[in-house]
Amino acid sequence: MLALRPSLDSLATAALHALLALSFVAQFAVFMGCGGENMPAESPSNEVDGAVGDASLDASIEKKDECSGTDIGNIEEILLKSECEETVTAGGVPTVDLKGKLEITAFVTPRHISPGGKANLLVTFTNETNAPLTLHFRIDPLPRFETETYNARNKRVDVPPGKSPRLPKGQSPPPVNDARIARLTIGPSGAAHAVVPWDAVKMKWVPDKVRGTPRERGFHRSPAGALPKGKYTVKIGTPLVGVSDSVDHAPKIRIDLGGRRP
Repeated sequence: MLALRPSLDSLATAALHALLALSFVAQFAVFMGCGGENMPAESPSNEVDGAVGDASLDASIEKKDECSGTDIGNIEEILLKSECEETVTAGGVPTVDLKGKLEITAFVTPRHISPGGKANLLVTFTNETNAPLTLHFRIDPLPRFETETYNARNKRVDVPPGKSPRLPKGQSPPPVNDARIARLTIGPSGAAHAVVPWDAVKMKWVPDKVRGTPRERGFHRSPAGALPKGKYTVKIGTPLVGVSDSVDHAPKIRIDLGGRRP
């Protein structure tokens, strides 16, 4: 019996080693069956495929239109971008009827203005449709919003009385700026705004500043005292072109100068 013990011990050790080997093989097989199949195989083309995929994604993203928006706070910022300038001249823009599609309104802030005071006139172009609306504006070299002020008797009070004076001797009229056209697209049910400064003052002619005044703006004027208290109507001319008269291009604002505070 004693002679048999070393043999039995050797058999037990060999069996233990065999069980450990089988256990390792079984665990490795489970790992490969459950998790190993989810591991991506290495491929030398993965890096190239990824680069192609990124390029395709970039190409699918549309370039942002610099000339459009749904709530445009300052029209001038867009109209002065080179991307928004058109090759057509002012006379080449076809006239369209936008009645029921475009509304132009204006209001003044602050509501209470004293004689000689300053105010801002907010002009709003509203797209009343469910589709983008493209408008065209004259720029020479800026989009000009001109104001005209009338008193209660419908007499214009923001120009000096009488005819404009003659040019000083030896001076010639300044050249006319080349008019260009810029486009602006308002998104569905969107709006675009312009802020126009207004002063409650009378004006006088200033002949010595004729050199710095564009011909299309007339003879140069400068403030000459406050407008008296009373009710006034301010008409705002916009540089909008290519829209028929079915839409009022020149909105009006009623101002009670020096009146009661609201």
